[in-house]
Amino acid sequence: MTENSSVSEVISYIKRLKETQTKIYGIMSHGLVPEELIYAADGFPLRLSLTGDKSSATQGIEYLTSATCSFARSTIGHFELKNELYSELDAIIAGNYCNGEICTTELISEYFRIPRINIVFPSTKSESALKFQIAELNHFKEDIERFSGNQITNTQISEAIQIYNQERKLIQEVVKIQAEKGVLLSGVECSDLIYKHFLYGVKAAIENLQKVLMELKDRSSILEAKRIIFAGAGVPIGDDLIHLIENHGLLVIKNLTWTGLDYYNSLIDENIAPLEGLANFYINNENSGRMILSDNFFTNLVDIYEDCNADGILFYIIKYCSIFPSVISMKLKQTLSEKEIPYLELERDYAITTEAQLQTRLQAFKEMIG
Repeated sequence: MTENSSVSEVISYIKRLKETQTKIYGIMSHGLVPEELIYAADGFPLRLSLTGDKSSATQGIEYLTSATCSFARSTIGHFELKNELYSELDAIIAGNYCNGEICTTELISEYFRIPRINIVFPSTKSESALKFQIAELNHFKEDIERFSGNQITNTQISEAIQIYNQERKLIQEVVKIQAEKGVLLSGVECSDLIYKHFLYGVKAAIENLQKVLMELKDRSSILEAKRIIFAGAGVPIGDDLIHLIENHGLLVIKNLTWTGLDYYNSLIDENIAPLEGLANFYINNENSGRMILSDNFFTNLVDIYEDCNADGILFYIIKYCSIFPSVISMKLKQTLSEKEIPYLELERDYAITTEAQLQTRLQAFKEMIG
């Protein structure tokens, strides 16, 4: 899925939604905002998931310093460049996921006159954190109600949870087929399944997943290459990193980021109060960058590597990302070196990192793992 072809089509789709008085809510792409509550209010959650480039990242420096996450800079740069898709937003959701999100959403709201709706996430999984999260989701629900003019009932939230769980179950079916039959879908193809959700929403994603699952029943050609676990930062729409990786004789068999299938490996409990179910689900997402310093993250990474019989791990970092401080590099190196697991830590700045630089690093990694 290329950025240009996707955006031109989705703009028409979003315009049709707005003709039906559907509110469009922009979400910084990290997978923690409970889209279920927006869906329950008859709104449309649009992930701000377009990749950065030299133009957008450079333009963003007018608002954020060059020592700020280049994805954050690029996102605000798209607004400054009057990106037609982002111009359709009725509101932007502002969370505390990272410093980049906090700064970017505040500036977008201030300088581009887009109403902001706040949501706060805890960074631990304690009992008090869960109580806080439930209360915060209730505040978020009330803010959505006020903005949209639509009341959100528990029944509507439960119905939204069921629909999103249906999508997650279909994603899990794809992952299961990949594990049992062999890798039938490349990393690029798997990313496209998630991008469909980002741009067209949950219902379109469900239809697409059902179609893909039917096709997989008849597909028998197993992809063969050095098997790579991809972790760290997500890969936005239009970023060709996964394509570059697989063009170098590597195969992304697991993508643990918010742009990968394995990010959706759990379901929301439908047998408890809906807000409690949402809070439990989002606070316990171990693949979320919000929990990146958790020992469980590194333990899970090693376990997945061993269970999948992988050949290496590629850890991707957007330069100046506050979620991945230097302590991550040290802990990653220590954990993987102790297990003698080959890995590559790949850092990128959309304003200055060239494709040739990425190719050089990837080729060296391929040679290292044989």
